[in-house]
Amino acid sequence: MEEGTALISEIKTLQAVFENSPAAIVIVDKRYRILQVNREFEKITGYNREDLEGKRKWTELVLTEDKTILENLLRVLKSDEGKLPEKFECRFVDKHGDLKIAFLRGDYLKDPGYIVLSLIDITEQKENEISLKSARMKAESSDRLKSAFLGNLSHEIRTPMNAIMGFASLLQMDELSSAKKNLYLTQIIQGSGDLLQLIEKTVILSRIDLGQIKINRKQFFVNNRLEELQVKYRKILDDHNKGHVEIALELGKQDNDFVIQADRIRVLDVLNNLLENAVKFTTSGKITIGYTYLEEESDQSTDSLLFYVKDTGCGISKEKTGIIFERFVKMVDKHETVLRGAGLGLAISYDLVKLMGGNIWVDTTPGEGSKFYFTLPISYSRKQQTATIDKGSEKTYDDWSAYQVLIAEDVESNYLYMKELLAPTKICILRARDGIEAVELFNKNPETNVVLMDILMPGLDGYEATNQIRATRQEVPVIAQTAFSFEGEIQNGLYAGCFNDYIMKPFTRDMLYASMKKHLIHKK
Repeated sequence: MEEGTALISEIKTLQAVFENSPAAIVIVDKRYRILQVNREFEKITGYNREDLEGKRKWTELVLTEDKTILENLLRVLKSDEGKLPEKFECRFVDKHGDLKIAFLRGDYLKDPGYIVLSLIDITEQKENEISLKSARMKAESSDRLKSAFLGNLSHEIRTPMNAIMGFASLLQMDELSSAKKNLYLTQIIQGSGDLLQLIEKTVILSRIDLGQIKINRKQFFVNNRLEELQVKYRKILDDHNKGHVEIALELGKQDNDFVIQADRIRVLDVLNNLLENAVKFTTSGKITIGYTYLEEESDQSTDSLLFYVKDTGCGISKEKTGIIFERFVKMVDKHETVLRGAGLGLAISYDLVKLMGGNIWVDTTPGEGSKFYFTLPISYSRKQQTATIDKGSEKTYDDWSAYQVLIAEDVESNYLYMKELLAPTKICILRARDGIEAVELFNKNPETNVVLMDILMPGLDGYEATNQIRATRQEVPVIAQTAFSFEGEIQNGLYAGCFNDYIMKPFTRDMLYASMKKHLIHKK
């Protein structure tokens, strides 16, 4: 009697262990028919035991691709009276049709001829592993792209620097003909322009990543700016021995005074990037720049422009059209024609267009050319077309001998450059080498009409120096001249309200004249 009671107690204990095991347990016969399952098995499969026990085979739940492997392992298990491999993974489909993955272990009970299988659900773990693997692959791919980018960036920097330094040293030679001097100077200017473009693109990309790009919508003459681009790239084509390539302009509105509200700088950044690629990849035929005006039917001012740059160049393969707007991706690889570029232009264009609320895409056929499009939503009012707006810098230089300018600039070469630019105007120039000296000179010369203030200077920076000047004479215009390409800081950020205007280094004679003339004429 005691033995029977003990046996019953033992059976109840085993049954409790079976039911409450954290692993899903299923007992099958030699034909893999399910005889008994525990609660955890019901939980991970979604089936009730009434749906399974004596009615289904375990192999029916297993994924088709894994069924043969599992059946072979179970046969080995039965013949060797051993266990399933310790790390065998099995995929099965639950009642809801979801794929599950489990670690599977098993033992064969020879006497009744049953197989006891235990499963631990690792679906979430495997999904995490897949996600981590995907993230690791993306990170490794990104690292490779960045490494390739840095190597390419080094090449792109050294190439124009070689021309700049090389031709500059050649200019020191005696008895150079005027033709050679002009040739060397042209190469220096071209190399400097290439280097500046590369630096600007790298800075813009960094600012986009940091969220420092702000869209500043102002009145923007569309047709005038596109005409300027046509002239600019006509010259670039000629300079690159591509005079036979036509560059056409297609205007959506035949009105020289057509004006919209848009961020002129960013729109031109995108168009320049697209045109640079068109010039680079087009050896014959035609490049077209233009736009279509898309007017909304509703009364709301939600019209848009569809800009496009089309070329008859080499085109882009279908495999690359999906990645050309990604970072550090070049449209040609090492097995194709070597063309210079850092692989940043299209990525920058994509980000800028998105920031402006538009979309950008490409329609291309290898060997037939490419058509890049981007949309630009505009806050457009027809009444604004009659507004008086500066359409560009005039190239007439006035006599400013009655005026005095204070130039605060610590770098000697920059000061000499500005001095030479202003020389034809006969304006009286005072020079300060730092912010402290700028304040002292300004206080000693109350007749100063305008100040050109460098922002980054030793001792006292341009921002602090300007604040001290404002405390003395609020009405004197102060123009910031800075190498920082953070124009948003001048307009809306840290320096907002401090400076009357700003010019970005490197600036041209026309840029400097236009800014100074505006404030000097107003002063007069």
